[in-house]
Amino acid sequence: MTTRERLRERRERHRKRPLLVRALAALGGVVTVLGGLALLVLPGPGIPLLVVGLGLLALEYRWAEAALGHVLRQAERVTPATGRQRVVGATALVATTAAAAVAVAFWGIPGF
Repeated sequence: MTTRERLRERRERHRKRPLLVRALAALGGVVTVLGGLALLVLPGPGIPLLVVGLGLLALEYRWAEAALGHVLRQAERVTPATGRQRVVGATALVATTAAAAVAVAFWGIPGF
């Protein structure tokens, strides 16, 4: 079963829910998408929030389903495809953390 088929099944079940529940799901989707957009430029998990928000909105709106597909394709593009890329990324993270720890140990924390 594809993602689109599962989404269509969920949309059918969602349409049977009370109007208040549907409105709250749409409102939650809008708020989550806005937070995700903000976190694309601020530090934080922007793409996962966009996926969750668009997933909620896709229960009500077809345009959100298309946008969700686009965001998921973009997320796959930035995900490391090979184990070697993951190792390089983890090594860079460890090296940066170690360099920051050495700098703090050597120069101290400013203002303390």
